Amino acid sequence: MKKRDVFPVSFAEERAITRRSFLAAAGGAAALVLGGEWLGGHLAAAPEPGVTIRLPDTFEVPLGASRALELPGSGRQVLVVRPDRETLVAFDRRCPHLGCPVLWSAERRRFECPCHAAAFDARTGRVLAGPPRRGLAPVGVEIGGTRPRRS
Repeated sequence: MKKRDVFPVSFAEERAITRRSFLAAAGGAAALVLGGEWLGGHLAAAPEPGVTIRLPDTFEVPLGASRALELPGSGRQVLVVRPDRETLVAFDRRCPHLGCPVLWSAERRRFECPCHAAAFDARTGRVLAGPPRRGLAPVGVEIGGTRPRRS
């Protein structure tokens, strides 16, 4: 009588990748990437138009510097920057690509996203480099009782 194998699958057969399993894995990976791009775009959506932050008269941002503030009641952050003596601008801090927090680069005088090397104009928030398709979302600024000032 012939002895029967206890485990009939060989190690080489177990490690072999079939065309079907490869295509299933590639399709799953593509679906995850596209789903992540879609989800990231929705999570990084711009704040509703007309958002304005009101700052006290004592609020100061040194020339060429920035300050991060939280939008009241939303938990979202805003970067306020003084690119020149007369101008104070603010933008939603989330990168419109996938929502990473944008930083102010004083030496390059622009906003930068460290996640995918995106860069944004200091005055307008428009895309200068990188993968985002749209610029940073502007936020109005009021100091004391004055109206918002945007460049």
